[in-house]
Amino acid sequence: MDCPTCGLANPPGALRCDCGYDFETNKPSDTPGWKIHLSWGQNLAAFWSITWPALVGFLVLFSGYSPGLFQEHLFANVGAKLAIFGMQAILTRRLVRKNYRSFRVYVVRDGGQRTRRLSIRETASVWLRIFMPQLVYYLLWFVIYLWGRTKIPLDTLRAISEIGVWLQIFFVGPYGVDLAVRAKYPTFRLQPYGLRNK
Repeated sequence: MDCPTCGLANPPGALRCDCGYDFETNKPSDTPGWKIHLSWGQNLAAFWSITWPALVGFLVLFSGYSPGLFQEHLFANVGAKLAIFGMQAILTRRLVRKNYRSFRVYVVRDGGQRTRRLSIRETASVWLRIFMPQLVYYLLWFVIYLWGRTKIPLDTLRAISEIGVWLQIFFVGPYGVDLAVRAKYPTFRLQPYGLRNK
């Protein structure tokens, strides 16, 4: 029999579909699917959902400035990173509010209640785990920049910086999301649920 929620063909006599639909009561599940651990691609999607609006916000706020300013001047670069990190902090709630194509992230409270909302304090706790690997990575890049600006040509430093941005987006940021999702928080946890695409 086909599930009316996700369309999956289930064997006759099945009580529940993989998506959580209950055939006995003819009701969909309160949660959208089954518990999963996020893959690298899913962590990347979650990180990008927080980061792209932060980048767009940064571009809008600083649209009157030359892009070279942020590459050539150390304090401008630090300020730009802090602005983007601050916007990520505000946007961290998107992690649990966004409907991703193959999964959803729920907040599971101590009593077992599931929700898709984070308080300000919970958002800060989640964001810190996403932020810390990025901060460590940025500080490492900063040290390399300080060491290399007298020894490495400026064009090479710019190329390293551009590569560094892509490494942050594709590896460091998703690693931070993975840490945030797997973390043990005092009063809640984050639980991803997989979805079967129709």
